Amino acid sequence: MLDSFLKQSKPMLYRRKETITEADDFNRIFFLNQGYVRLYTISGEGAELTLHIFPPSSIFPILWTFEPEPNKYYFESLTPVEVYSCEKNKLRQLVAEKPDAGMEILQQLSSFSQSAIKKLEFKIFGGAYQQIVAMILDLAACFGKNEKESTIISYWFTHQDIASLTGLSRERVTIEINHLLNKKLIYYDNHFIAIPRLQLLRSEVE
Repeated sequence: MLDSFLKQSKPMLYRRKETITEADDFNRIFFLNQGYVRLYTISGEGAELTLHIFPPSSIFPILWTFEPEPNKYYFESLTPVEVYSCEKNKLRQLVAEKPDAGMEILQQLSSFSQSAIKKLEFKIFGGAYQQIVAMILDLAACFGKNEKESTIISYWFTHQDIASLTGLSRERVTIEINHLLNKKLIYYDNHFIAIPRLQLLRSEVE
């Protein structure tokens, strides 16, 4: 229901790693039709921390769907994306008239909250190694393609990219990636991260 409603506007296209500047307009809501978008913040020292990765069919900024507060975070395309937008008051009217639309938003809020809690848990209780493993598993869930017995993350993520996704330094990411390579839990296939045995990698954070 939400997708057909939000697709009434003209689609906006972004290349990979472009900031979705229109999301600064806190009077609008966005529907992600294709691709993946990350929500991130920047510390006072300039370090980036990714708070959530929105998959296709997501609406964002999800937390501010019904709030008048301006958005203080950033949205960047992780892949080429196609988004639609509409004014928040039109979405509010739809939810008032169609309770099923409100249920779709609640389901997305639940998914968003679970992801945020999981990330917070790893940030507080897990070390850098666990954070890197958890992020690689998240990337595999979003971009993984099965090839023979391995899972290939089909987009190129550099150590700096993973640092931005986790809030760790690039140097720390390199150290932990090397640990994973030495343990043969991952390998590189033409610059793409590959996971030979997904369950074995999952066991590192279970």
